[in-house]
Amino acid sequence: MIRQTLTVFLPILPFCVLLSVGCNDGGRAKPKDLPPLYATTLTFTQEGVPLDDASIVLHSDGRWAVAGRTNEKGEVILTTNGYYDGVPAGTYKISVTKIIFEQNSKGLIIKQTDVIPNQFKNENTTPLEIEIGTKDNNKTFDLGKAIKVNVPIEP
Repeated sequence: MIRQTLTVFLPILPFCVLLSVGCNDGGRAKPKDLPPLYATTLTFTQEGVPLDDASIVLHSDGRWAVAGRTNEKGEVILTTNGYYDGVPAGTYKISVTKIIFEQNSKGLIIKQTDVIPNQFKNENTTPLEIEIGTKDNNKTFDLGKAIKVNVPIEP
């Protein structure tokens, strides 16, 4: 009986999962006041080399949080409020952070190294800015020379 039930149910399982969680936004209803979102892919390099695994945050005076993480090509596909692909139109300051963690054989972090110059980490000091609109929202930013600053490990 169990085998027969599984034989009937397993082929439709992926369809049931899609219905229950939705496609891009985890099944969440979009807020009614969410403005139109524009596809935005930014690329970050450091000394001309793709900057992978960096946290990117777009800052504006609006109420929508926009962020993402770079991939191995240095590209970040941004989401709004963590769920909705794209970015509302507007002008944004861009902050960038990246910490490299070194672990011992037991998986414990033994060293943390910051590789992003301080000016890029804060919305008040970053020179990075982008205007998002209906046209091309793809842009590349180079952060210049990499730094290596040891970050103390909190016990």
